[in-house]
Amino acid sequence: MKIFTEIQPLNMKTSVALGYFDGMHRGHREIMRQTVAYAKKMHLRATVFTFNFSNQRPGDKGNADLFDRSVIYEKIERMGIDLIVEVPFEEIRQMSGRGFIANILGHKCLNAAVINCGEDFRFGKGRDSDVSVMRLLARSHGIQVNVVPFVMDNGIISTTRVKRLVEAGDVLAASTLLGFNYLYQADTITKQTGIGIDYTTVSQHLDDHLLLPKFGVYTSRISFGDNSLDSVTYIGTRPTKLNSDEVYADTHIFCFEGSIPDNTLLRVELLRMIRAEEQFDSLSILKDTIRSDIERAKGILPHD
Repeated sequence: MKIFTEIQPLNMKTSVALGYFDGMHRGHREIMRQTVAYAKKMHLRATVFTFNFSNQRPGDKGNADLFDRSVIYEKIERMGIDLIVEVPFEEIRQMSGRGFIANILGHKCLNAAVINCGEDFRFGKGRDSDVSVMRLLARSHGIQVNVVPFVMDNGIISTTRVKRLVEAGDVLAASTLLGFNYLYQADTITKQTGIGIDYTTVSQHLDDHLLLPKFGVYTSRISFGDNSLDSVTYIGTRPTKLNSDEVYADTHIFCFEGSIPDNTLLRVELLRMIRAEEQFDSLSILKDTIRSDIERAKGILPHD
């Protein structure tokens, strides 16, 4: 899969998925699936047109993304997409709807034969154009518009809905809407026998431009290299430092005797919350609680 970061003409007709795709949830993936299906049927190049927010984010996109873009790219590639065109939002935010169709979707850039988007897709300056306007404008360029219905699961599946579940700690329900386990990835910063608590952990700083899950303890699965291992993960501030606002993820891996060097990229899937974050008055209470967390996690994991 290729990734272009500037607007440029494509020399092959395309089937284009339009959207930000910040969650790659089941609704987003249905748009991708239909994009690829049209590409195969009509011998087109399966393409995603998306954007990034280097400056001001639109209000409907919230303050943080669910996932790092590298995770999104991986999910998109697995759907069978050939090409991503991702441009700064600033380059298109002042375009009229007519200008967007002509200058982005037409032969000057994406060379689209088919546009695929969700029911709620809006475009043009101030988001003043909807899919009905898109159909009218695209027709004059000979472009077909495929509007993909919402995917439902006790309501419309949306990134906003997934985010609310993650912020509430309900990663199990969030994963159901995503269609894969909620996850984060970051480099290790240290391997420690956590501040005298008798359990070896690997630690990661969590990126503050991403949405943070509710602080607490989770059953988890950690992946690095060819390894995928059951684990238990604490996310939050250091439990013995009342005034610390730095957010860490500390993961204890079950049945692992090896060594993980610093600056190793680890992917951690959060499977189920065990308990919310707590503050502890003594190290002995902390140790007893961690021991209990590990036993509970081991009891839950075989059923996940």
